[in-house]
Amino acid sequence: MNRIGSASGIPGADRAGSPRRVWIAAAAGAVLLVAAGVTAGLLWGRGAPAVRADEADTYAAAPACSALPREDVRELVPEAALETSEHGPVDDADSSTCVWTSVGTDGPPRSLHVDFTAHFTDKAGDVSGARAADRRLEQLAPIGGLEGAAPLPELGEGALAWPGTSDGTSAEVVFRRDNMLIQVFYGGDADGGGGMDYDEARGSAVGVAEQVAASL
Repeated sequence: MNRIGSASGIPGADRAGSPRRVWIAAAAGAVLLVAAGVTAGLLWGRGAPAVRADEADTYAAAPACSALPREDVRELVPEAALETSEHGPVDDADSSTCVWTSVGTDGPPRSLHVDFTAHFTDKAGDVSGARAADRRLEQLAPIGGLEGAAPLPELGEGALAWPGTSDGTSAEVVFRRDNMLIQVFYGGDADGGGGMDYDEARGSAVGVAEQVAASL
């Protein structure tokens, strides 16, 4: 469930082709794919039994976007607008996607993208929701490894952070709580202009992840 925003048709669009803004525009297609995937799951679900958690699954649903306080979002994304808010069933799971951006405002272009996926025990009972979430985390590890991933022991076993874009102006964090997998993407321009430093982006993404972990 990746990535974010669109930079077309905004004030200062004559600069929209600069490297530090390209990631915002390039991410737009991925957000549409995420939304389409969740919508497809909802439509499919109308003619099928609802996706349900097993009694052994700690989390029975993915949180709504309101789980992240507005003031915390606006601290990272000034004048933030909630551009994507999707929630629905996917294969043996319940998922929500939240994207906030400040594109088109007077503030620096920034984006915050948070995905929640509550994995459920399969129908046969062979793979628990927690194991399914752990497997997904394992699958993401090689992806991060190709981009300079580093472990985040403070967020639990298997938690990782890595550069979200090749220019180093964003960061991605992934971690797990029981059967819930959480992915956080944050990046954009710095307050003083120019691309955000990766360490700053990483620190902010980790901060959001820690807030989410504390709220679960």
